[in-house]
Amino acid sequence: MAANDPYDSTSGEEEHILPLPNNRQLAYAHNGPTTSRTVIIFFPGLFGIGRAPRVPEICRELQAYFIAPTLPGMGNTSTRDKSVPYHVSLARDITALLSHLYPTNEFDTLYLSGGSYGTVPAQMLYGAPYELFPAGRKLAGCLLIAGFSPLKYHQGYAKTLSWQNWFSFGPPTQIIPFHLLQWLFRGIIGSRMGTQDGADAFLRQQIFSKMDDGERSKFRQWLESNSLSEDSFIAQMARDTLRSNKNWDGFMEVADVMHSDWGFEPKKLDEEHVSKPILVVGSSADDLGGTSNDWLVENYGSARLKLLPGGHISALFYMDELWKELFDTVLRT
Repeated sequence: MAANDPYDSTSGEEEHILPLPNNRQLAYAHNGPTTSRTVIIFFPGLFGIGRAPRVPEICRELQAYFIAPTLPGMGNTSTRDKSVPYHVSLARDITALLSHLYPTNEFDTLYLSGGSYGTVPAQMLYGAPYELFPAGRKLAGCLLIAGFSPLKYHQGYAKTLSWQNWFSFGPPTQIIPFHLLQWLFRGIIGSRMGTQDGADAFLRQQIFSKMDDGERSKFRQWLESNSLSEDSFIAQMARDTLRSNKNWDGFMEVADVMHSDWGFEPKKLDEEHVSKPILVVGSSADDLGGTSNDWLVENYGSARLKLLPGGHISALFYMDELWKELFDTVLRT
């Protein structure tokens, strides 16, 4: 790293805590120049926490400030106040975070992004009324990776889900009382992912053992370019899983959040919102979200689909290309 390089992998690993009203707190990581006028917010998926050790090269060239919050009820971010709708609580928390990092609002451009379940909060902020999320006026674009759709409006979403996903976040989760299915999945996952070795083995079985030769080759290239070994990378993912599951409240409400009112209907967003491009990224061997990607492209006025080879995490190996495509789209808009 050059002496004047504002990006530092070690500081990007560091977790910061922002106190919030009502004795709550928000955990987050950040990397890059804190005086940058371009801000990127990335939301991790389920079993993830906010980390920012590796900022894509194209974002570094732009000198963007990269912020990764941990979602409510996960890791060291407090459980939200259930009397406040999720999308409202989220917008307030991220507004507080931006106000903390930019006390005089001195940034010009905002990009929202998320992976897997993290695409839900990214969309909530994308479509949020500007009175609720004032920073939305500065939004330039949104990157949704392996995303999910707002199930309140996505009719027929369950028809293309695998049985496992149908029970994980599909109709039964909204019918069976007392969160019994969520408690069942929590018990199963907790028994398998309650230790470093268990989480490591689970990730290898569920993700990495399913890679075909092409994806594994791309994975190895990515590891080499980032000076990582496969074992160290998976071990870090396992540690993140354990840290995320320090608080299970976020996990328990995932299905409810996906079915909830996100504060808007994508097809009915006004022109100012719709003018901000969305890049929807899917992978050919990933069936987690069913037909979510197609629905997102059909219902957000300025969304386009980018389909990659590989499984659920394959977009990680193409981050520079994906961000460049979004930036180029914004410049053409």
